[in-house]
Parts: sequence; C-alpha cells; structure tokens
Amino acid sequence: MKLIHAWQQSWAWLTAREPAQSPDASWDDCIDALPLALVRLDRHGRMLRLNRSWEELSGYAVADCLQLSHAQFLHIEDQPLWQQALQDASSGVQVLLLRYLRRSGELCWAEVRVRRQGAGFVASLGDISEQMPQRQALQARHRSLSNLLDGLPLMIYRCRNNRHWSMEYVSAGCLQLTGYAPQQLIDSNRLTFNSLIHPADRERVWHEVQQGLGERCAFVMRYRLVCADGSERPVLERGCGIYSDAGEVLGLEGVVLEAG
Repeated sequence: MKLIHAWQQSWAWLTAREPAQSPDASWDDCIDALPLALVRLDRHGRMLRLNRSWEELSGYAVADCLQLSHAQFLHIEDQPLWQQALQDASSGVQVLLLRYLRRSGELCWAEVRVRRQGAGFVASLGDISEQMPQRQALQARHRSLSNLLDGLPLMIYRCRNNRHWSMEYVSAGCLQLTGYAPQQLIDSNRLTFNSLIHPADRERVWHEVQQGLGERCAFVMRYRLVCADGSERPVLERGCGIYSDAGEVLGLEGVVLEAG
C-alpha cells in the first residue's frame, strides 16, 4: 500500500514540462526522498529524467544514465516483457515485476508501473527484493496445493453467495464432473454454476445453502447437474460459508462429487 501511495504522488513530478521550476524549492527534494525510482522516457524508451531513488535501486548515478535505453539495465530475460509493456501502455497503466542488474552485479526485483505520457512514457519502480523470497515460497506452495487438488476426482470450488453461484475458483475435476473446463465457469455471466443445476433442484439448493449460512454450519445436499452433453448427473455437495470478522458472508467454499 505504501508503494501504491508513493506511486500516486509521483505522476505530477514525472509529467512536469520543465524540470526544477516549482515555486516550492523543496518539491524536488520530496520527490527524491520517495521510496520509488521515477523515470521519464522518450518514445524509444530512452531515459530523460530520473529521481535520486534510481541511484539507490540501480547503483548508477543519474547523470550517467540519461539518454540511455532503460532496457539495458534489465535482466535479459525480462527485456521482452518491458518492450511489450511499452507497446501496451497506450491502453492504460501496465504493472509488472522485473529484474534489474545493479552496478554491483546483484539482481534487484522491482514492481514497475508504466504508462504513456504524450509522445513518451513515465514509470515508477519499487524495490521489492526483500519480499520476493516469501512471495516465491507462497507461489510454490500454491502450485503444489493446486496440483494436489486438480488430481482429485471431484470439483473443489470457491464462489460468491448469489443466485448465479459466481465462481472465483474451480478445480480441474470440474471437467470430468460436468464436461465444462474450469475457465468456462470462473467469473462467467454466460455459463454459471446455477445454470448447471437441474431446474427442479435450484430453489431447494438455494434455500438449503442459505439455511446453513444462517446457522453458521456446514451444508450437505444432493441434487442433479445437467452436464455439457445434456446428461443428468446426481451429485453430493458439502460446503460452508466464508465469513468476515464482523460475521458478514464473504462467499462459499466446498466440494462437489458424483453421488454413488
């Protein structure tokens, strides 16, 4: 959140037409004190203006970097990502994680936000190197858990508590159970999980779930799904509510499997 707040404060400095002409002589000092490297670039990606935080992030003096291509400071594998971000910047702010090569030879991870400004671009770079080991460990655990869940012959889900049962997560077992791929159901207005429930069972399913939520207990129910090929499949669902600290229902999570 601190990075986002600092990034929001930086655009006025980056987009100023003339450098160092502010009535407030301390303004540039404030910009240099931000925990973000701020960069103004021409249409070719050459750096025209930098604040002092660039020196902390890269190890290079500002004066030595002006008119140089920003891409040359990036890890070679991340240079295509940067070039693609510049191409896409006309459609809005692009956010990406990039690796920079410091003057010392060390790698630095940065959260980069870039957008088009006039004929060129403006960008902010927040150093997140200390956060990356924890973030990478979480991603590795998430991949392991996803691989485990996707290998089970059932559908694990997380959804919102609305009449569509709008899906936020669906495991790979959805395909075997319903004939639909998970991507077809997640945040879809055209194909909702409610539309897969047999019309004669929909109201009962809704009321049983609401009853379980009202009692703050798990709900277990049997009903029929209409699969992609038009066949009906009896299923068993067990789920529970997800609640905020104030007791508000944030959503549902559970498992659906073929009923024996």
